[in-house]
Amino acid sequence: MYRRALLLLLLFTLVGCQGSPAAPVKLLSMGHHFRETKAAVISSPAVADLDGDGIMEIAVGSWDGYFYLLDGRLNSLPGWPKYSPRGFFASPALTDLDDDGELEVLVSSEAGKLHAWNKDGSEVPGWPVSLGYRSWSSPTVLPDGRVAIGGLRQTMVYEPDGKMSPGWPQPHPNWADATVAAGPDLLAVTTLTTGHDTGGALVAWHFDGRPYPWSPRLLDQDSDSSPAIADLDGDGSLEIIYGDDAGYVYVVALDGTDRPGWPQRTGSLVEASPAIADLNGDGLLEVVCGSWDGRMYVWQHTGRLLPGWPQAAEDQFISSAALVDLDADGRPDIVAGFKDGRLYGWTPNGEPLPGFPIDLGHHVFSSPWVGDLEGDGRADIIVGANNGIHLLRDVGSLGAAPWPRFHRDAYNTGLVP
Repeated sequence: MYRRALLLLLLFTLVGCQGSPAAPVKLLSMGHHFRETKAAVISSPAVADLDGDGIMEIAVGSWDGYFYLLDGRLNSLPGWPKYSPRGFFASPALTDLDDDGELEVLVSSEAGKLHAWNKDGSEVPGWPVSLGYRSWSSPTVLPDGRVAIGGLRQTMVYEPDGKMSPGWPQPHPNWADATVAAGPDLLAVTTLTTGHDTGGALVAWHFDGRPYPWSPRLLDQDSDSSPAIADLDGDGSLEIIYGDDAGYVYVVALDGTDRPGWPQRTGSLVEASPAIADLNGDGLLEVVCGSWDGRMYVWQHTGRLLPGWPQAAEDQFISSAALVDLDADGRPDIVAGFKDGRLYGWTPNGEPLPGFPIDLGHHVFSSPWVGDLEGDGRADIIVGANNGIHLLRDVGSLGAAPWPRFHRDAYNTGLVP
């Protein structure tokens, strides 16, 4: 249901926005840099020093057909942007595919290809590969360097040279537009039914392609929520955490059963990917996830809401939160974008962070990256909106960053180690 509504919204955005891949970077206010795009930036940024020169690069795609590699001022690097018909919904992963000591950029396209580019914009040998269907799933890099990605009725795992890995692809119900989560000998993804909003599933495999005995776990409604993997209660066993279109957030043990206290219900669809961290310093993990009901929720591992939550915004919440300490109190804060066009920031107690919310001028479906672009110890935020790419400099001090971007790390694993 959400995906059809989003497509209509994006079609409007494609018609309504102006810009070009060479659009100049604007300074909207002190510390707020903006690069306009022709269409929505749903893709969530990945940021790293790709070649070890001490300078951070920003990788992010747009539905305008272009995938960008930018410097710390949002200017395109030589050899970029790259173009693909119908654009890029997915978020990139960064990894060294060819063992040359430099990171490459991996991303899937709406045209149904999984690309791998070097920093200079050249293609990595063996890539791109055809996925056989349009892709909104972001690639996930496994500990051994292989790459997993969801697709239409199957999930695929590729070797670093672009060849299909033995034991893969593996079938599953319907379309996996969510991003695969990767834990120790565990791959998990959710699916939806194309054409209507019922019939999703949670599916899970071992790394060699063997399904878990309970997989697939069928859902009453679809799920677009990319799973996270974590040991929430510290008992030594991992859980899979995800949401669905019925408005529930689930915590599922590796035997396929719901953990005590779960699922928890929100007031509407849960399309966001859960973010996981210890917010209150008790040594146990909390689950942070927003809903289409316009509220951000924070649950303890027991399923009870953390005091001060939920917090309401003025519109639907779709993107995943970043969990980073911005006020030097030693506890991660919560930063997330909403459809009302603003970027919100809260303390673990649910109090607004100083300077938040920040108006970005258009819907925010992209998940923010929070980190230090310049090495000055101050936090910077990079996030997409339906009008372009935003860079917010020096929004606070930068402390612990247990979940700084979509699916936690540059590999898109969604795993809390």
